[in-house]
Amino acid sequence: MKKIIIVAAFITCILLVFIALSGVLSSLIIGFIIAYVLDPVADFLEEHHVRRPLGIALIFTVLIGILALFYILAAPIISRQVTVFTHKVPAYVAHLQETTIPVIRDYIQNHPEQMEEVKAKLQSVGIDILMPVINFVKNLFSGTINVLLGILNLLLIPVIAFYLLKDIDRLTERIAKAIPPRHREQVTGLFSEIDRVIKDFLKGQLTVSMILAVIYSIGLTIFAVPIGIVIGLVAGFANMIPYLGLAIGLVPALLLSWLDAHSVAHLIGVAGTFTVAQILEGTVISPRVVGQQVGLHPVTVIVAILLGGHYFGFVGILAAVPAASVINVLTRRAYNWYIQSKYYLT
Repeated sequence: MKKIIIVAAFITCILLVFIALSGVLSSLIIGFIIAYVLDPVADFLEEHHVRRPLGIALIFTVLIGILALFYILAAPIISRQVTVFTHKVPAYVAHLQETTIPVIRDYIQNHPEQMEEVKAKLQSVGIDILMPVINFVKNLFSGTINVLLGILNLLLIPVIAFYLLKDIDRLTERIAKAIPPRHREQVTGLFSEIDRVIKDFLKGQLTVSMILAVIYSIGLTIFAVPIGIVIGLVAGFANMIPYLGLAIGLVPALLLSWLDAHSVAHLIGVAGTFTVAQILEGTVISPRVVGQQVGLHPVTVIVAILLGGHYFGFVGILAAVPAASVINVLTRRAYNWYIQSKYYLT
């Protein structure tokens, strides 16, 4: 019991430090995530007699090349959509002023109590997910100093990722050697399971997000949503954080579709695109790509994201599901230990 209390106190202290320094540690954490994801690729190259620094340089070169190729192929289409959209903005504003805004104003004046209730419910449901992202963007661009610091953080991320990727094997070896020999096999086995679960989640979720980005972009383009490809790409890749893509993609897609076409059929088409994508994601894509490796209930995922965003901001949202997966592994191990213990069996 004494050891358990000491371990719990140690973990609590680490969490408190992370809460206090979450803003400072953002670049370090993101850089570590990048290094962690790319480590198997670097290991593969090293096994094929490519020196690790050279292999890391090749990895970053390929990534930059992929991004450049994507920009070359997608930039003209996206630019054309954005240009058309900006030309239509005055018409959208005029339409809102003539139709929607007067109706909303009259309703608010006639039903002030109901509007306050609706506002409170919306805040309680969705604001905890979106506010960390909003605060991140606001803090990034609120003043010259913050802009410079934000740019510096962005520049530091690949540098941190490079050096962590270069030394990550050495660090893990040192950590393993620091574990007492009598517990080393158990602890390394536990961390191997955690490592497998997190890598499966990250690899699977990235694949799912890319598939959803394609589905959203095609569907929104078919139904002629202004900047549909932009919304589709953003919503798809935002799904790296489960459900965030749906939350930030559906509303602007519906709004822009209505402003552009004034057609209920288009609204149904947009809603159908997101509905079909979510059904496919839940029943076909995720089970085949991610499988049951993470094994988290959807409610657990939502709660993890809310707690991560509340305590750690934007980085907390990114790390919420992997952290929940780690806790899930630890809980499962603890349960198996308990039912095999003398306390349970006697």
